Amino acid sequence: MRFSNAATLLATCTLLALTGCDNDDPTPTPPDAGSTTDAGPDAGDTAPPTVTGTTPAADAVDVAPGSAITVRFSEPVQRDSGTVRAADGDVTLSLETGHWEDEGRTLIAHPTQPLRAGAKVDVTVERFEDLAGNRQATAYSFSFQVGADVARPHVVTSNPAEGATGVLPVQTYKVGTSTTLRRLVTVTFNEKMDVTEGRVTLRDESTPANAPRSLTGTWSEDALTLTVSIPRPESDLPPLEEESRYSVDLTLLRNEAGHALDTTHANLGDGRLDFTTGKRDGVTEHACGHALLEAPVAVTAGASPTAMYPATDAPHEFYELTLPANGGAFLGYSEVVSDERDRPVVLYLNQDVPIVVHDVTEAETVVPSTVTPAPQVCLPAITHTLKFTAPAGDRFLRLTYGPTPLEKFTFVFERY
Repeated sequence: MRFSNAATLLATCTLLALTGCDNDDPTPTPPDAGSTTDAGPDAGDTAPPTVTGTTPAADAVDVAPGSAITVRFSEPVQRDSGTVRAADGDVTLSLETGHWEDEGRTLIAHPTQPLRAGAKVDVTVERFEDLAGNRQATAYSFSFQVGADVARPHVVTSNPAEGATGVLPVQTYKVGTSTTLRRLVTVTFNEKMDVTEGRVTLRDESTPANAPRSLTGTWSEDALTLTVSIPRPESDLPPLEEESRYSVDLTLLRNEAGHALDTTHANLGDGRLDFTTGKRDGVTEHACGHALLEAPVAVTAGASPTAMYPATDAPHEFYELTLPANGGAFLGYSEVVSDERDRPVVLYLNQDVPIVVHDVTEAETVVPSTVTPAPQVCLPAITHTLKFTAPAGDRFLRLTYGPTPLEKFTFVFERY
């Protein structure tokens, strides 16, 4: 099937490109008729294919906006031989994805966007050929009426997740030359929402005597995700208390058609995001202070494990490390020297970087280490942590960074 394609956007109409159907359902090979002539397959077939039915049916009303368009033929057809065009008034619709069923007799295709609520859609099917090469004698046209948008939106994902426990009660961010606290909550919906309404209500379920707080979130450009910043209620109080239950009421939100949240959906069916906070992460908050407020110390990593490489082990230091090019990636080395006792070491990184630690004091040995996602205290300043224990006795440790596509990244070095 050849779908109609549009290369430009006109001021008065939107052209949505049609593409071919999937490649996993090839046109079936006609059965061998046992002929001994050279007339070719289906040489006696002179009847052109016809459209025997459609979904939606001709003149159907109240068709759901998310419906696909199905066309059924009288016999298998060559899928790339014809075209299907759908028009909503001046708007040319086409089918972003489609597939064949019933051995090439049935085409199921989907508009690039949901059909406009209340629209009259005209569909034309033409120029399809059967396996013998017979083309449709005439184009087949039909129309249907799209119903009103009655679907209610629902939450797809959220951060914190519904029912989450141990949620960080505070996050750190920079304001001017200092840091302050907030807690971000993000909620993503299954369809575009009314961006003129972003109000939510925060309730302290552990202490109902605390008055609910009305907050207004910010919508993403695609109108799918709402981000709510929970500030300090007072200058000496955190945004959220530790080990407390909270809910964020989303019931004022609407989709573009004005419908409220679906209260029967499994995700947030009651329209409230419920979660329980845990303890604050003081050590990560401390590292965030360095990453947010200090200018990094610029260091270029060594290019060879057997040549000189710089030290990056000053406590509380904020480094920006540049890695030398190595083939199509970047790879480099730095040094950490241990002291008189075993000490946990943490590098608070702003990127996910593969790092290996070796003790090279005598015979080279691997020091166990892990790179894992960091608590979300000050994203994106700190996203991951490298943790290992530096053994006692003034040992020389070599850190290998990469190979990685990153030429530069930052980290805060801490030993405890």
